[in-house]
Amino acid sequence: MTLLRKVLAASFAMLVAISAHAGMNMERKDIPELKLSIEIPQTLTPMSDEMAKIKYPSENRPQVIYGDERGKASLGITAGRHALPADKLDVAKDATLKMLNNFQPQAESVTVDGHKAWLITFRSQAPDTEILNMLLMTSENEKAVQASFNMTKDLVAQYQDVAKATLLSLTFDK
Repeated sequence: MTLLRKVLAASFAMLVAISAHAGMNMERKDIPELKLSIEIPQTLTPMSDEMAKIKYPSENRPQVIYGDERGKASLGITAGRHALPADKLDVAKDATLKMLNNFQPQAESVTVDGHKAWLITFRSQAPDTEILNMLLMTSENEKAVQASFNMTKDLVAQYQDVAKATLLSLTFDK
């Protein structure tokens, strides 16, 4: 790829991120317990433990969860729970795609704070609606970092671009 194409691609990605921010106020949240920060829509607030247990019934729920007041849009982040050397990221992505095969996942190679990452997008079914799921996978200090943003079908127009901008805004504490 020529230098010009790389510059144009990077400019386009930045324009998409900026336009996503245009319709919604964003705020950078420091998450010291995970040694990272991320920009999130101001419409999302820390999810109560009660709601988190309902939305994520497994004991393996994300370590940090933000959601809208109805729980129809949420951001979950987990970092450092599992070993994941950076050179094994593609293997982890392939395993995730295989596990999600019934949901026809799409994987996009991205860079987050200088780290190679994968953005996996897929749709799943809840009892009363379809859910758009966006999962970011990367590695920091040989540990897995995952951030997922999901929203119900009626909120896709409002959140889809913002969700991607949120996930790509992840930065690690130095």
